Amino acid sequence: MFKRILIPTDGSEFGEKALAQGLDLAKVSGGEVTLLYALEDPTAPYRAYTAPPPEYSELLRSELRSEAETTLKHLSARAKSQGVCAKTLIIEEHPVTAILEAAKNYDLVVMATHNRKGIDRVMMGSVTDKVLHNCSTPVLVVRG
Repeated sequence: MFKRILIPTDGSEFGEKALAQGLDLAKVSGGEVTLLYALEDPTAPYRAYTAPPPEYSELLRSELRSEAETTLKHLSARAKSQGVCAKTLIIEEHPVTAILEAAKNYDLVVMATHNRKGIDRVMMGSVTDKVLHNCSTPVLVVRG
């Protein structure tokens, strides 16, 4: 069955539903989970127009990393309290790239969708949709 489960998260309540499903699957199969948090450089889209001061970029990156670590610590504790072995992983990369690369080492990816529709989906894109259509590992999508 699924012994190694990857659960990408952004710390949102949508991710909580995917986490619950992933933990349930891990318990049933006697597997373990890895909680993945992808840190995308928030200044990257603006670099074509302006370059933020390096100290600002570094401060922002540090704050985002701290937030990711706190989120993963909380989610890891939740997994362990349910008897599931959990590892954490922070990758500084675009979420789609990070998830697709990491997924190669897992039996299943469990992730949430934000259920954006219409113009929101066009403008924001869908990480889940891109992973679903480009991942060679099975993907379980949990609707938000």
